[in-house]
Amino acid sequence: MKKTLYIVMFIGFALFSMTSVNAQTTEKSDKIVYKTTVKETPQKVKEALKDYSGYKISQKASYTKNKNRKTYKFKVEKGNWSHYLLIDENGKIVGIETGEHNKNS
Repeated sequence: MKKTLYIVMFIGFALFSMTSVNAQTTEKSDKIVYKTTVKETPQKVKEALKDYSGYKISQKASYTKNKNRKTYKFKVEKGNWSHYLLIDENGKIVGIETGEHNKNS
């Protein structure tokens, strides 16, 4: 009786351990981030940035290539808060990444 209890406990522990191992796996990202500056971006991207004239726009930028399309990422700040602006190479704003990007952190 004790042997079966130990076997059941061992199997239960093994199953519980396997689920936590699977939960910790991460997918490999094939995205490569390239560094650039605002001056080196296409003209359409610069025109899209003009809508944020009240913000402080970092001169450093980055871009990623997704399915033959480049997406540029700029840090824009206003007051103590900042966020990241995502613009594709055609000048279309495709997203904004917000969060706790406080200057004092």
